[in-house]
Amino acid sequence: MNDKNYKSSGFLANSRRLLSCYIFTLFEILAAQMNLFDTLLTKWRKPVFSREIQMLNITPMEKVLHLGCGALPSATIFIAKDKNAHGDGVNYPVHTFDVIYIAINVWPIDSVLLHLAQTMKPTARILCKGSHDDIAALLKKKEFQSLFSINSTSEHPKTRSFLLTKKKVNG
Repeated sequence: MNDKNYKSSGFLANSRRLLSCYIFTLFEILAAQMNLFDTLLTKWRKPVFSREIQMLNITPMEKVLHLGCGALPSATIFIAKDKNAHGDGVNYPVHTFDVIYIAINVWPIDSVLLHLAQTMKPTARILCKGSHDDIAALLKKKEFQSLFSINSTSEHPKTRSFLLTKKKVNG
């Protein structure tokens, strides 16, 4: 893939993630204002978060970082019942975390994943949520194939979650 196609496909993936960010922020604002909307949003999201938390198999001693918690961090609230979280994905020091949860609203996702590949613990696990197959397409690109292994996936309506681990460097 030439550089121009990579940049345009990266722009499209990040644009979709940005749009998702605004849509989910709107949903969370509505949920904060209307109990019925909050109940419906929680009913829709809780099974997804529960499957993701099960995929991660978080132990009580592990440190969890949640990137992209949104305006009203419902994912963080679900995770925080068992763990602690928070941070900035492109620059935040991630080397002490055992689990990194990347919300669907994180962008630019390619830069975040590159940062994680360079600075995360070799044993850390990442749960990366994607829409429109953005994560699947990104992980198929040559520069990402050598960085992460996909350990499992979880399909949800309009989204897919990936459990990633850092590939070991031969040497």
